Amino acid sequence: MPDVFISYSFKDKEIPEFMYKHLTDEGLDVFMAPLSVRPGERWDEKILKKLKISPWVLFLASKDACASAIVQQEVGVALGTQKNLVPIVWDMNPSELPGWVNNVQALDLRNASLLDAREQVLKIAERIKANKSNGILIAALLLGAILYVTCTK
Repeated sequence: MPDVFISYSFKDKEIPEFMYKHLTDEGLDVFMAPLSVRPGERWDEKILKKLKISPWVLFLASKDACASAIVQQEVGVALGTQKNLVPIVWDMNPSELPGWVNNVQALDLRNASLLDAREQVLKIAERIKANKSNGILIAALLLGAILYVTCTK
């Protein structure tokens, strides 16, 4: 199961690759369509499946991404299924985000150096890892409780 799904416009290339590299360097399982869909797989099925099971969605919210019908669908699914959604802007003001996502706090990288941007990505990675660890701990506690109840009968 991917830890994070990256939603972006194919017109953007550098920022998605930057995010993918630094998140995977942090040990996260990242779904980014061109790198994650294998030859012969159907794009639409694979993307929807991975989007549905990813707890985090990074919306790389460029002007092109906000105008993309496919990106709008992906973000709509993320919002509708209550994913942890992080809009990330670099070529527009966060206040220019479309209405369907402007109530979610964005990460603003407009004036960030590469070092600053990397630091922000690492902070997001830490949040994702902490969220993942909490989920694993809860699952382990539930399994322990089930085993306890089953064994004490």
